Amino acid sequence: MPPFIHNVADLIRRVLFLARPYGRVKLAAIFSLSLAQALFQVIGITSIFPFLAIAADPERIRRSHFGTEFLSLFPPMENRQLLLVAGIIAIVALLLSNAVNLLSEYARTRYAQNFAHWLRVRLLRRMASQPYTYFLQRNSGDLLKKILGDVNNYTAGVLLPLLDTVARVFTAVLLLVTLFLVQPVIALSAAIVLGAYYVIIFRLLTRKRREVDESLRTSVAGSYREAQQMLGGIKPVMVHRAEEHFLSRFSRHSAVLAEMYARLPIFANSARYLVEPLAFGGLVVAVLLLAARGRDFSDILPNLGVMALAGYRLLPSLQLVYAQLTQVSSMRHAVDEVYDEFVAAETDKSTPPVIRVESVMPANPFHWNNAITLCEVSYRYPGASRLALEGLSLVLPKHTSLGVIGPTGSGKSTLVDLLLGLYYATAGEILIDGQPLTPELVPSWRASIGYVPQDIFLIDDTITRNIAFGLPDEKIDQARLREACAMAQILDFIEAELHNGFGTNVGERGIRLSGGQRQRIGLARALYRRPSLLILDEATSALDTGTEAKFLEALHGLSGTLTMVVAAHRLSAVANCEQVIDLAKEIPAVVVDAK
Repeated sequence: MPPFIHNVADLIRRVLFLARPYGRVKLAAIFSLSLAQALFQVIGITSIFPFLAIAADPERIRRSHFGTEFLSLFPPMENRQLLLVAGIIAIVALLLSNAVNLLSEYARTRYAQNFAHWLRVRLLRRMASQPYTYFLQRNSGDLLKKILGDVNNYTAGVLLPLLDTVARVFTAVLLLVTLFLVQPVIALSAAIVLGAYYVIIFRLLTRKRREVDESLRTSVAGSYREAQQMLGGIKPVMVHRAEEHFLSRFSRHSAVLAEMYARLPIFANSARYLVEPLAFGGLVVAVLLLAARGRDFSDILPNLGVMALAGYRLLPSLQLVYAQLTQVSSMRHAVDEVYDEFVAAETDKSTPPVIRVESVMPANPFHWNNAITLCEVSYRYPGASRLALEGLSLVLPKHTSLGVIGPTGSGKSTLVDLLLGLYYATAGEILIDGQPLTPELVPSWRASIGYVPQDIFLIDDTITRNIAFGLPDEKIDQARLREACAMAQILDFIEAELHNGFGTNVGERGIRLSGGQRQRIGLARALYRRPSLLILDEATSALDTGTEAKFLEALHGLSGTLTMVVAAHRLSAVANCEQVIDLAKEIPAVVVDAK
């Protein structure tokens, strides 16, 4: 198979792979409407034939077989009346043709935009169902680019142009058939010349289009990445006066984008400026040939009118097909990016089992009664040469507390992430009441956990929505909300010091709150879920001594009501825990007396 045909077939296969789950019936309806559009285009064009024939020689059409059949549809009338009726029929047919054309284009655009919405949600859901290690190996700017940029380029730059191309191809074929019935030699010559012309131009620009495609791929990704890094870290960027550095990095990618998008219309329209004089020249030659054969002008006029109007419709269709295929070729990278994102998880057998898309839905909490047991648990990060955690064994009875201390890199956060089900042990296993913590159990297990990290992630919204994280307003329990805040010792601050109370907007990432307030909001969020297991990962490391003391006091008040795992650098942070593991002492880690 020639490379060009192979590439086209592969592109169509990938496009259909992504579009098929959205609905085969919808796609079939779009194709059917495109065919109807082509048929009505031909009807609109051929409807002028009787009008032109009557205008040229009304008596001749009365004598012809076609004219006799046409006139039998109406009562007897004079030539002027007949011309008026034929003109009205032609106008109505053209209006109907244009109405179907408009309806078809609207349906294709509506389908493409609704599909883009569906695909964006599906892609984000797919990403959310991946293992945590998936996100460690990817840049969030690249993922945003796929969800927003690539999906938009795929639908607007590939899918919609392909649907338009199908409609235009239907139209072009039927118009050529119509021309063939009127003037077969001229129609066949036009099809060969115009087809060869567009194919040659398309093939000549193939290498340039591939260069544009690759440049767009890298510059779009770079633009997303650099803008996100600058805005996401705006505080250190401003403090270190690094604005120009990040702006220049973004500017390089943006300049390439501007250049590539400027080239695309040239590639798409270059053929048009030569084909129009070529087509008109062909029409002139056809008229001269017919005249040279001694044909009467009244004979030529109807055929000439149909050919002219058909050409008027055919040339834009051919040009649009060429322009759309050029755009599709230049946007191929968007199809590949989205396609690869869906296919990668199915073909990569080296990753742990993937929690399927359905698992992102809320799950019922897992109820356990006895203990969490770690049996010779080890973990190695993907691509790492050494174990981050090795041979750890322990038993954590329910309603007791475990402190985990050790220097940076000793494995505290790794242990926490294993307990959260974000990683799966390289060796050994974690048991909950004797049941292994498997990917199938993880959704319900996480539903029973409250988690307070070192850096609390707050959304740019109210305190209420930050504490009842992920719940719609109608499902937020106000009594439970106040209870969680009271346990986290932040209720008085919210109600007494904030003008809007729980309706106060905290700003992006909680920028309007202090570090201690953010930590206690995080603790309230964890407690709102009424977890059976509360995990704190370096939750006090960024707090001053006084704030840390208040935070630990709030935790101490929860002792005996739930199971706690507290990971910290300092022994003081785990002083009230019933068991303490020092990961720096030896391997496997030793349980030491917190006192």
